[in-house]
Amino acid sequence: MNPTTEQREAIDSYGDGLDLVLQAGAGCGKSSALKMIARSDPRRRMTYVAYNSAIAADARRSFPGSVVCKTGHGLAFDPKYGDRLQRPRQTAHVAAQALDVRSILGVIGSSPQVKTDLGGLKAMTSKIIMRAALETVTRFCYSADSEITAHHVPHYDGLKQARADVVQLVLPVARAAWADLQRDESVLNLSHDHYLKMWALSKPRISTDVVLLDEAQDTNDVLSAVLLDQDHAQRIAVGDSAQQIYSWRGANDALAGFVRELHCPELTLSQSFRFGPAIAARANIWLRLINAPLRLTGWDAADSAVGPLDSPDAILCRTNAGAMGLVMEGLAAGRKTALVGGGSAIKQLAWAAEALQGGRPTDHPELMGFASWDDVRQYAAEEDGSLEVLVKLVDEHGPQRIVSAADGLVSEQQAELVVSTAHRSKGREWPRVRIHGDFRAPKPDQSTGLVVLPREEARLAYVAVTRAREQLDDTALAWVSTVTAVSE
Repeated sequence: MNPTTEQREAIDSYGDGLDLVLQAGAGCGKSSALKMIARSDPRRRMTYVAYNSAIAADARRSFPGSVVCKTGHGLAFDPKYGDRLQRPRQTAHVAAQALDVRSILGVIGSSPQVKTDLGGLKAMTSKIIMRAALETVTRFCYSADSEITAHHVPHYDGLKQARADVVQLVLPVARAAWADLQRDESVLNLSHDHYLKMWALSKPRISTDVVLLDEAQDTNDVLSAVLLDQDHAQRIAVGDSAQQIYSWRGANDALAGFVRELHCPELTLSQSFRFGPAIAARANIWLRLINAPLRLTGWDAADSAVGPLDSPDAILCRTNAGAMGLVMEGLAAGRKTALVGGGSAIKQLAWAAEALQGGRPTDHPELMGFASWDDVRQYAAEEDGSLEVLVKLVDEHGPQRIVSAADGLVSEQQAELVVSTAHRSKGREWPRVRIHGDFRAPKPDQSTGLVVLPREEARLAYVAVTRAREQLDDTALAWVSTVTAVSE
């Protein structure tokens, strides 16, 4: 395959020895461009840093032998961690006992309580505090920070007004957990994110001449900082800033960071080979909205269309609850249904709802800020439209029917209907795609009258519409024409 004009420019910039950022739109051949760069100079040692292990494994089969293909975790891995990574699953309850949360906080007697946003009291059990502490450690591990601070403690729905009290309980336990995890004989289970952070803090030097960072728009700060420190190597970051959709879990746009820190040129790949002009035009609506650095050109040889679809190959949802609803509908209609990523997330939400219905606390991140199911109902009605779908499904079907539905899912190969959240659809594509109606239209700001859409929501919509190769039904996103501003 001959390089396009844009790919040739990228290869030439590499040949000039420059650090480089390459903005590559959906389906625009970024992997092909990286392979062309690698093949253009087989004498230099290169390290390709992949987004996940599946991409790394595929890269090993297709890149030349001069390129080492690993994930960030693969770069950091030491065989000494093997046994600790193979331990049996450790629940938050078991972890709280192992670390002795009550002793760390000096708790005697009943569990401490905090006041919820709805005015009631929420018991902060050792299990709940431990879950929040482990999430705090994870957020710290995603960051480039050297110490755990209050900034790393997550914010929870229903506990916004109790933020200071939550931090006071969680932060000491998180610091104790991190100290324990750094010991070879830790009582807490080690994760891949933990050893990556320890490796990053050691200021490693990667033995390579060139670093090729793929999917750079969703790179955690911890890995970005390591790669920016590799002054001895030529660094090339490739990705699509418009597809940055994981900032909620600590990922940031390394493309912008490379431009800012290395003052390197920023080139684009805008010719998509995934779909034709009709779908490219829909994608460009979202790219214009967020003022992205590129606009897509559809492939004239691809016959693509936009309009209503009766039988899509995949339906993409904004939320787990939206996906849950489609799964219930599909199974009720007797259709073999698959859910990308499996039903684990749905089952965990259902079990958390069941616990609250039974008057028991839950440590599920989306619901742990509530003392009862009635509190979730009230909060969903007054504060958070995204929880309305979950409340409706749980109240209509009950947690056990939802769990049973999740257990009735089939593989994608067997399915008549494939359901996915937009987040899990990233990196995937289907011939015919429909966007689900749980992509909610933003409401006008009461003070300004502006219809403001969060930037990450616009990026998520862009990801969703660019999963289709042949036909796209984005009727559910028709409200985009009403958006007048984008917020960070």
